[in-house]
Amino acid sequence: MHHMRPIKCVAFEGTLTGRRFYGCPMQSEGVNCGVTEWVDKPWHPILRNCLSRLWDMYHEQNCGRVVDKQKYEKHLAKLKTENDKLCIEYTKLVQDVSKMFDWQIGRVDHMDYQKAVEEEEFEKKKKEVEESARLEVQMEKLKLAKEQRCILQSQADIIKNTRKAKKEVEQERDLLKIEKAKLEHVVNELLKDGHASKEKLEKIKAILDS
Repeated sequence: MHHMRPIKCVAFEGTLTGRRFYGCPMQSEGVNCGVTEWVDKPWHPILRNCLSRLWDMYHEQNCGRVVDKQKYEKHLAKLKTENDKLCIEYTKLVQDVSKMFDWQIGRVDHMDYQKAVEEEEFEKKKKEVEESARLEVQMEKLKLAKEQRCILQSQADIIKNTRKAKKEVEQERDLLKIEKAKLEHVVNELLKDGHASKEKLEKIKAILDS
């Protein structure tokens, strides 16, 4: 019809899907004169049945999508209506709550003042208790320090008296040693000179030696 060289095309619909053919080059402009000549032979009947079934499934799925889209649009419109209703109710609720707060503002201020007074009294009592506890702790520390000083003084006195008594004992011991030496000297002199009873002097000397 157009006296032009045909182009090779591939069918993509129905049971002819996949078959190649030479067709009119006028695809977008002018009159398309259709198929000039098939390149592939007709498909086997089994393949044609399979293609037919696949295309039926495709159309059913597209139809289901259209139905689902319509249901979705209806559901979306319903949700929008409910949303508008909820917005109106929410706005009314906000207004009511604002009025209630305006009505209670005086009462709230009074409660805040009372609460502040109670907190101030509590802090005051807390400081008094803390101060009392601090004084008691200081008194206990002073008492313990005094007792400790007394104990240390007593220990010092005991040590001092012990040293003094030890010193006195040592002095008496030294005096006794001197007296003993003198007595021994006298006894020896008496023994040399032969005075008194020799037996008695020997006993005295034995006592001195022990």
